[in-house]
Amino acid sequence: MTFRPLLTLALISAASLASAGQAPVSSGDPMERRAALFSSVCMAAAPGFEQFETLASDAGLSDGVQGWSGGEDYLAGLIEHDGFCSCFMTMKASDQVAATQSLHARLMADYGTSYTGPENGLASVAPFDRDGVEVVSIIEPRSFNDQPWLAARISVFGACPVQEVSE
Repeated sequence: MTFRPLLTLALISAASLASAGQAPVSSGDPMERRAALFSSVCMAAAPGFEQFETLASDAGLSDGVQGWSGGEDYLAGLIEHDGFCSCFMTMKASDQVAATQSLHARLMADYGTSYTGPENGLASVAPFDRDGVEVVSIIEPRSFNDQPWLAARISVFGACPVQEVSE
């Protein structure tokens, strides 16, 4: 098991407040790219997350000491916590509201009826069914080093695959 402190810190922060055809990852503005990465890596890996490493590598992310990243602006990984496995992605987001809407819109576009988004269009928590398993999407604004970020995760009850887990 690998200890990944930044992902653990992000999970603790988030916890305290608390595959269909996909479009290509390489598109438009940085937030659209991050939304596409979250969809094609975290969402695509759910509910079992066995394919997380393959999907992260195929998306061009690099496995580093603190998680899978494509630069300084985002980091992804699996975290096992409180009986859940979560695919977590933290990302820089200068406009957190627009970034949250972009993530939900991308997941709805990529996964159709299996992802319905938040009921009122504003909440950051969206439970849904994926391959007969209840999965929850949680997207929350965060601040790291006085910079605006989002903490996004796809969570499923149960253990994470052994090969890629932070605690």
